[in-house]
Order: sequence, then structure tokens, then C-alpha cells
Amino acid sequence: MPLLNPPSGSAALKKRRPALPNLPSLPESRDERTLRIALVTEYYYPHMGGVCEHVHFFAREARRRGHHVDIITSNLTGAEPQPHVIRIGRSQPVYANGSQARITIGIGLRREMRKVFKAGNYDIVHVHSPLTPVLPLMAIEEADCPVVGTFHTYFDKSKGYYFLNSFFRKRLEMLSAAICVSHSTTVALERYFSAPWQIIPNGIDTDVFHPSVAAPPQIRKDVPSILFLGRFDPRNGLTTLIDSFRKVKGRRREAQLVVVGDGPLREHYYKQARGDTDITFVGPVLEGRPGYYAHSSIYACPTTKASFGITLLESMACETPIVCSDILGFQDVVVNGREALMTSCGDRDALADALVQLLDDEGLRIQLGTTGRYESMKYSWPRVTSQVLDVYHTVMGRVAISV
Repeated sequence: MPLLNPPSGSAALKKRRPALPNLPSLPESRDERTLRIALVTEYYYPHMGGVCEHVHFFAREARRRGHHVDIITSNLTGAEPQPHVIRIGRSQPVYANGSQARITIGIGLRREMRKVFKAGNYDIVHVHSPLTPVLPLMAIEEADCPVVGTFHTYFDKSKGYYFLNSFFRKRLEMLSAAICVSHSTTVALERYFSAPWQIIPNGIDTDVFHPSVAAPPQIRKDVPSILFLGRFDPRNGLTTLIDSFRKVKGRRREAQLVVVGDGPLREHYYKQARGDTDITFVGPVLEGRPGYYAHSSIYACPTTKASFGITLLESMACETPIVCSDILGFQDVVVNGREALMTSCGDRDALADALVQLLDDEGLRIQLGTTGRYESMKYSWPRVTSQVLDVYHTVMGRVAISV
């Protein structure tokens, strides 16, 4: 399978941009007490990432139970109008925390937020990445009902939190509940703040991510395949993986490296691959991701910084064994030797050794994959959504008692 270099130019990029996932309908299930919920986030489709996935799937499950859920976010190039997705301002990419972040810019944003909140008459405002500009902080300040915040990010240090600690601490104290997606997230936050953190992990749709889905045509059948799936950010480790893949081939192991994703560093990685016919760049994929996991021999995730391993969960649900970095955020999800082989962060030789070990041992691949599917069921969206809704009812109960 040849190296696929996608066409350049804005028209080509727009054509390749993924749409919203086309998900199967779910059986009706209604909670006894229905709520009006606003989810506020800087990140939503067509941006790709764990936060927008979390928001989308939680909203879907909550609506299935009869709740009204609006997603409040910003306008992003390529975004199409959708029911209950309210966009204000314009999304601007910025570089922060080793990755591409986003902030919303525009005139009259605060006035627009107030109008949305007034029209929505919400019972709960749920802010994702609460202490980040612009929409999350604004929502905390303008909401006239209880505000719940979910923190998604691990970071080593923050100059903003250090120099503006009093400002951010006051906004944190305005939250009725503070949720973290992992223990590693609380570790990062505790360097600057103290709060009664509650850990509720990201979820996974175990009906969509399943080992029995169809195979994509880009995965070869004549050799084992190693999958990379993620944004083209330096911290996601694709440079390390390409170097390790060459070491695997240097040991006379036949394999294909399938790269799913896109980002501002695409040309850098194309050049690093140097036309290797065993490296296939697929481009961004949303709806077809389960097929890439399920029909790959190994999912490789050499990320250097993450608060939670959502792609690890997706791979586990598809019964695909994992080779990943031993970072704190991944240790919250997998155990070395149980669902994954974990290697020292950035160690190209160790990563190559682990890949060769799994390529050579089909029994180990089956063992890790089977265990992964079993463990992934603990993170199903119905279970995660129930935990979040319990938080809503708790904080609303406290407000009712105080009134």
C-alpha cells in the first residue's frame, strides 16, 4: 500500500474534514426528573479531540433519557448548523500546553452568552475545561443556576495559574462541583488549587467500538498492521513511532504502519516517512475509527502528555492490544501486561522492542485484547452519564435546601 499524500489547498482540506459521527439509534429510556442542561465548551466538531467527543456522547446519552441538552460553543470553519448546538463568536486556534488549543473571539460575547442562558432557562450549566478562556470562564461568571465543571487536562506547570492564582481560584470556588476525568488531572490541579475533586472518567460507546466492525480498505491483509490514531501534535509522539517502526523493519519484521489523523505538522511527518511504502497516511477519520482499531494488530500510542487515554479505551473496546507510554494519564486506564505493554516515554528502542514482542506473540495479542474489551465495559456511556447526572441532582438538591 503506497504512502498516501493528500492533496494540498483549502478546498482539499475542507473535502477531507470529517462530519459528525453517524451513530445508531438507541432504545428509549427516560429519567424520572428531566433537566435542562447547557454544556459549554471551546471544543466541538469539526475540531477533533477528547473534549468534543466527551461532550457529544454525554449529550446523546442524556437526551436519550429525556433531558434537554444544548451545546454552547463557538463558530469553527466547516461547522454545519445542528439542532441544539448554539455557536457564538469565532474559534481561534492558539498554541498552548504542547498542543493546539482554541479560544473564542468576537464582539459582544458576554452579551450573547447572557441571551443564550436567559432563553435556555437551564437547570444546570456544565462547563468543560472550566478555568480556560473564553467561553468556559464567561459561563461560570454569567450562569444564574448551579455550575458544574469538568477538568480534562494534565499539565506539568501553568504560568497563568501561578501568576493569576487568585483570579482562577475565585472562579473555581464558583463551581458547585468540580469533576476530573482522571487522577492525573487532579495531580496537575493540586499544584495550584485545592477542591473536593470528583473523578468521573471519559466514556466509550462499546456498541460502536466493537471487534466485529468492517475492515477499512487502507489496512493490508498480507502483513500485520500497527495503528497510530491522533492529532498531529508533537506530544502525540508520531516522530518517535516512525523511528521505532524503522527499527522494527530493521529486525526483519514485516509490518504496515497506518497513520490516522491530521494537523499542522502533516508535512513534517510526510517528509519523515520519506516515501516508505509500508507507511500509509489515511488522513482524519471520525465515523470509521472502530474499523481501524478492530483490524489492526497493535494500537501504538507513544503520547508524552495526556490526562486520560480515550484512544486506549477505543482500542480496548475493539479487542486490539496496545503499546503505549507509561505516563500518569495512561496508568489511570491500563495496566502494563493486562491490556497493554507500557514503555518509557520517548524511548524509541523500548517502543520497538514492545512492538516486536507483540508481533511475534499472537497469543499475547489475543490475551491483551480480550482483557481490554472486558475492562472497557466499565467505561460505557450509560454508566458514565449516570455518574454525571448524580452530580447534577446532588448540587441541585443543595441549592434547594439552601433556598
